[in-house]
Amino acid sequence: MHELELFHLPGPPADAGFAHGRALAHFFQSPFFDAYIASLCTINRVEHDDMFEQADRWLARLPEHFQVEIDAMASGARSRTLRVAAFLYADIARSTDAVATRDPAHQNPAASPEDPADHTLLGGPMCSAVALEMNGRPWVARNCDWLTATLVRGTAAVVHEVPGRIPAMALGIKGDIDIDTGVNAERLWLHLHTLYSPEEPRGDRTQISWLFWAREALETCATLDELDRYIASTQRDRGVIVVAADAKSGERALFECSRADHRRIDAGDAPLIATNHPQHKHPTPERAAKSRPGATLTRYCAVRDLIAKTPPEHGPDDLIDLLADPGVEMRTPTHLRTIYSAVADPGSGDIWFSAGSADGSPAASTGGWVKAPWLW
Repeated sequence: MHELELFHLPGPPADAGFAHGRALAHFFQSPFFDAYIASLCTINRVEHDDMFEQADRWLARLPEHFQVEIDAMASGARSRTLRVAAFLYADIARSTDAVATRDPAHQNPAASPEDPADHTLLGGPMCSAVALEMNGRPWVARNCDWLTATLVRGTAAVVHEVPGRIPAMALGIKGDIDIDTGVNAERLWLHLHTLYSPEEPRGDRTQISWLFWAREALETCATLDELDRYIASTQRDRGVIVVAADAKSGERALFECSRADHRRIDAGDAPLIATNHPQHKHPTPERAAKSRPGATLTRYCAVRDLIAKTPPEHGPDDLIDLLADPGVEMRTPTHLRTIYSAVADPGSGDIWFSAGSADGSPAASTGGWVKAPWLW
């Protein structure tokens, strides 16, 4: 059965980063590092040296405390800072051809929603989620659909406890220090889907790379209103849909975020469903019928119809079954699969997690579901 490794990282960024890097030193040594980087450069159609240059620019734009943590990871691993940055960045590197031609879709890599057959046409993960109320509490379920090549690293729960900040736990790929799926000690759950966002960012507010932006949110926000204010005061380097639930109040909401603006959609009593398109672009039956398998409209309709046919009543089993449905789970594109899945009842601190495998086996239907740790 799959084991979800725990990394508990208390202390300031330099201490936490050093401890994390020391524990993961094998990732930054050849031949593992070289093979991992080569595989992602091939998948993303990016030249090796160009990817390192992109990673260097990306690192320089991160908030200083994250740069300190990455530098400390390199020290702990007895590696170079740029090597660690490239390791963290390689799966979101941009196509060499797209960079050379200044293709706007790749200047802002975000999910263009229709066809998951070749992720390089999309530039982002394809994900599915539902946030609903069961037994008087908010529950969240999500599939993270991304590159199977990342699973050679394994998966982990990483608990960050930075002095003066809210402790937060990330669930995802081992070695990452950003957050795509996470929860904090205030029982605020947050995870991201990519959202197509072609417009340019504004120059009047701080921009943070999207997954570090999510970690910053969990370490500084305790409520949905605080999250709303944080989103309004910052911008991202790509569009995202934030699926959020505050177990203290029972509130659930989606935040549809372009790079500079956002729209909040509160749940009320209804289930919230999210794939990779805005709520106002819900499909007509005709458009849904023309959508390709695995595309955002197809997955949205599959989740919606499953909930309408059999409303989830028993957690986590009903939500696990929903995520594992062949119309919801990503199973067939060459490089994309449902690499991990999660079901959470943040009010009780119960989280279930499943990982896929690098051979292409998807997480929700074939992975071994395990309970994630809860330290608070």
